[in-house]
Amino acid sequence: MTRKEILSEDPVHEALLRLVGFFGENKARIGVAAAAVVLLAVGAYGVSRYLGAREARAQVQLGKGIDFFHAAVEADAGADPYAKGPNPVFPGERAKYEAAAREFSAIASGHGYGKIAVVARYYLGLSQLRLGQEAEGIKSLESAASDSRNRSAGFLAKRVLAHTYYDSGNYQGAQEILSQMIRDPKCDLPREELSLELARALEAQGRRDEAVKALREADEQSAAFGPYKQKLIAEIERLGKAPSSGPDPASQP
Repeated sequence: MTRKEILSEDPVHEALLRLVGFFGENKARIGVAAAAVVLLAVGAYGVSRYLGAREARAQVQLGKGIDFFHAAVEADAGADPYAKGPNPVFPGERAKYEAAAREFSAIASGHGYGKIAVVARYYLGLSQLRLGQEAEGIKSLESAASDSRNRSAGFLAKRVLAHTYYDSGNYQGAQEILSQMIRDPKCDLPREELSLELARALEAQGRRDEAVKALREADEQSAAFGPYKQKLIAEIERLGKAPSSGPDPASQP
């Protein structure tokens, strides 16, 4: 075979010839495409810078909201929470939680489902509960609890939900959340403490044997000299000595 014939059967060479021909025939369009690529690259960089600045602003706003949530209360405080110094002060509990909720709400509604937004929804739920807005608070906490982008905030939200359900008499709802958290290997909250709360929810339903079982399992898995050891043993003894009774009427449908 001649060199020309060999090259004609080479698919790589053939592709190169076609590419050279394409560039020769489409110089203008290629120039526009190259410019578009450059613009996209610059645009991506600009978007990245914008998102970075936006994230930084959200972090500052989140910090401000948390400061408001934990702010001091003094009867003579004015409308400006910083009038007395660098640390915010409010004239009453309601005023500080309303101010905190505004900051958290702005982050939660404007930052989609990022990690900061999850923390904002958690604190927004806490603020709403403090303000007596139980339905809104539960909704915010459920949103934070179901978002996997910030598991720590999600588990904290679930725990507050369990407490809220328990306090409202929904012992089964509290029990289901706590049981799920204890079984979840990714949960970073102390399992002994969760087990104590689970036992309380089970006892409220009249399920004392299950409560003792949950406490015994936690006791077996806890450290020999852990901070919850004595509490677990004391609760096991108390439930073991307490007379058995039927289910709590409040837990019946």
